[in-house]
Amino acid sequence: MLLIDQFAYTNGLRHVKAGYKFLFTLLMLVLAIGLDNIFVNLSIFVLIIILELTCAKFKLRNVISFIKVPLIFILLGTIFLVIGFSKENHFSYSIKIFGGYFGVIEGQEMLFLRVFMRSLAATSSVIFLSVTTPMVDIIKVFKAMHLPNVFIELFMLIYRFIFIIIEEAQTNINSLEIKFGFINTKTSFKSIKIFIENMVLGILKRNEEMINALNIKLYNGEFPVR
Repeated sequence: MLLIDQFAYTNGLRHVKAGYKFLFTLLMLVLAIGLDNIFVNLSIFVLIIILELTCAKFKLRNVISFIKVPLIFILLGTIFLVIGFSKENHFSYSIKIFGGYFGVIEGQEMLFLRVFMRSLAATSSVIFLSVTTPMVDIIKVFKAMHLPNVFIELFMLIYRFIFIIIEEAQTNINSLEIKFGFINTKTSFKSIKIFIENMVLGILKRNEEMINALNIKLYNGEFPVR
């Protein structure tokens, strides 16, 4: 059983109807993406953290572990909106390197903050649903909405694979931290190389295990639920 499933079956909101949690998550997503306001998105993120700590009864270290890996991916995906490299110094803050300038692109700071906070709020909302609601209950909600089976199938497989990646990344990061893999710059670069190698091999192995599990259960493209 994935760690995410263990949380989903043992949290304080386990017995709240999945439909209510789904509607709450949908509302948070609409507010985060529709309003696209930094303060609204910050409020959504803080609200999700408070709910996970007080209502779902998760420990602080668990809440941090939920968001730590997605936060890294969000940061890596948005940081290049605000930093760049050019032969001309058109940056707000910059350093000269290799005959050019590397720094913060002028006027892009607010765009970075908006995209970062929107992504953080939306991601934390989806994580809230995932860690408080078992997958079988989410599928029941989709079935009740009469969504096509192909959508449910794709959602299920993508969902599982995303959390396989997150769990694999968390395991590798913890392993490297225990071994002081990020104690200095030189060691950090070596650790990043090891991290990438382990991630590729680990994901391939976990993906094969998931396929084998589906084959054993005679998976035929549909997830039946009662």
